[in-house]
Amino acid sequence: MNIYIKKSTTYYRPILYVLKIIEKNKNLKFDFVDVVEDADLIWDHSIDNTQIISYNFYNELHKNKPKLNHEIVFKEQPIILNKKGQRDYIATIFYMINCLQEYSLSNKNLDKIGRFRFDSSYQFRFDNIEENLVQQYIDHLVEIFNIVDVTNKQSVFFISHDIDSIYGSFLQDGYWAAKNFRIDVILTIIANELIRKPHWKNIDKIIKLDNEFDVRSTFFWLVNKGKGSTNIENADYNISKEKVLLDMVKESGFVNGLHKSCHDMSINEELQKGEISNTCNRYHYLKYLPSSDWKKISDSKIDFDSSVGFSERYGFRNSYGMPFQPYDIKDDKPFNFVEAPLHFMDRTFHKYMKINTNEIGNIIIEYFERNQLNCLFSLLWHNTYFTDYKYNSFLEEYKKVMSFIYESKISSLVPEEIVSDNILKW
Repeated sequence: MNIYIKKSTTYYRPILYVLKIIEKNKNLKFDFVDVVEDADLIWDHSIDNTQIISYNFYNELHKNKPKLNHEIVFKEQPIILNKKGQRDYIATIFYMINCLQEYSLSNKNLDKIGRFRFDSSYQFRFDNIEENLVQQYIDHLVEIFNIVDVTNKQSVFFISHDIDSIYGSFLQDGYWAAKNFRIDVILTIIANELIRKPHWKNIDKIIKLDNEFDVRSTFFWLVNKGKGSTNIENADYNISKEKVLLDMVKESGFVNGLHKSCHDMSINEELQKGEISNTCNRYHYLKYLPSSDWKKISDSKIDFDSSVGFSERYGFRNSYGMPFQPYDIKDDKPFNFVEAPLHFMDRTFHKYMKINTNEIGNIIIEYFERNQLNCLFSLLWHNTYFTDYKYNSFLEEYKKVMSFIYESKISSLVPEEIVSDNILKW
């Protein structure tokens, strides 16, 4: 299919980007032509037979401080309309996938540690956090364009473990044991401390468990210890003293990544400090804003990030189920890394949503079954939730999900595979 987009316009590169996303999503190959008469599909606001173009939206993108609040962009429904009231699916995909609702924020949109609040989002406003809207719009465009030779991909998983605490079991599991009159557990915890094998220093157990279900997972490590910015607690361990754990992960065929700490140290400085060779990252506490942090990632060695997710709610923070290259609206081109949004986190179910533990596994499985095509589901399970004591029931829910993955023959990917599959040909 031949496509013409009018060059030297504010919409040329953003529309080209979305069409490249559609190519990747549907395993298509468009031919971009320079002569309008050769085209099957045309984006040119100066002629009558153009595809729909929300000209004002693209002009706004190029302003110094664009107004991109979803209350302005999505007045009554989650779709961008042009001046004639026609639906512009291309512009909407561009807006959603790139988290542009987070580019025009005030303090009321942020929580106490500076994260974008779920209740400030259009997903909250329209109650569509569980909908893969971008995929729906891509599917609709394929129908509009009368494209029949498309390929849908089977959904897969990305499994990861953030290592925030190794030595917290003595106090937290100990408190749980005392409250539940478990003298046996208290004695076991004390014994583990004496032999220098704290209960949360369980990387070997996680590797063994994941191997049982034929899953390769990724471990994200903090390289800074103690209180960081906004008084957030970083690691309770010294990364230089835990090299045996990182070596264990590597030698087992799993992946070590950076868990960017709440600290003014740069990403590259943290990679160097932790001697982490793999260029993958997730921000600690998901303390992260695309409008500022995507540039920092792009300026670093990182080529894979998995931080786009709400702490308060599972689902699609950018209304899309697939990894993607974010777009740099300032330089008008894609950033040089792949973002794989985070969809499920143990702490979200436990601390924020307060869902009954024995329901968590079924929620994840049912969510997957509703989205069996064109999704890479990112699942985070902290090492602290692999426990026999305080969080014992969470271990059973993790096993429930892993059993589903194994028995259903669902693939699980690691960052290197995800990056290679999702770099756009630009």
